[in-house]
Amino acid sequence: MRTEKQTGRLMGGLLLTAMLLGLWNNFGLTTAIFAEPGWLQNGAQVPALFGASAVLGIVTSLMIMAAAILAWPILRQTSPSLALAYVMLSAIVVATSAVEQANFLAMRALSLQYAKNPGLDPALFEVMRGMVGAARHGIHYIDKLIGGTSVFVLFLALFRSNLVPRIIPAIGLVAAPIQMVGICSALFMQPMNLAVLAPIALMLLVLSLTLLLRGFTPKALARPA
Repeated sequence: MRTEKQTGRLMGGLLLTAMLLGLWNNFGLTTAIFAEPGWLQNGAQVPALFGASAVLGIVTSLMIMAAAILAWPILRQTSPSLALAYVMLSAIVVATSAVEQANFLAMRALSLQYAKNPGLDPALFEVMRGMVGAARHGIHYIDKLIGGTSVFVLFLALFRSNLVPRIIPAIGLVAAPIQMVGICSALFMQPMNLAVLAPIALMLLVLSLTLLLRGFTPKALARPA
C-alpha cells in the first residue's frame, strides 16, 4: 500500500508539473497567438497552437484533480469535509477548463474565417471578436477563481492536519484570497495587476517542492490537528 510519504511526493510532483505547464501555456505557448495585431489576425497563422494550448489546459486541470484524489484519503482523516470539498472543487475546475478550451477553439474558428473572407466587412469581425473573446475570458476568470478557492481549501486542510510544516499553509491561506480578489476585480471589469498572482504561485511552488522532498508527515495523522 502506498505510504503517506509516497502519496505526498506523488501529489507534489503532479502539482508542480501542472503549475509549470500552466504557466508555460498562459505566458509562453500562446504568446504568438495574442501578440500584435491580435488573435483574430494571428490565429490563422498558428492554428496548431490553439489545439496544443487547449489540450494542455485540459491535461493540467486533470492533473490537479488527480492530486486532489490522491490527497483525499489522507486529508479526510483530519478534515473530511475539507477533503471532499477539495476533490469537488478540483472536479469543477476540470469542467470549467473544458468550457474555456471550447471557447478558445471558437476563437480559432473565427480567425480562420477572417483569413478566408478578406472581402467581408472588418467591422463585423471586430464585433464578433469582442463577443467570442469575452466568452473565453469570462470563463477563464471563473475557472481561475474556482481554482483559487480549491487551493484555499487545500491550504486550510493542510493547516489543520500538520501534514506539512504549518508555516506553508498559513502563508497560503493569505496568498489564496489575494489571488481571488484579483480575479474578482477582472470579473467586474477592473484592471488586474498580475502581481496578485505571485503569492499563490510562490506558495504552491514551495508546497510542491516540500511534498516532493518530504511527502506527508505520517505522525501528524496520529494526533489531533
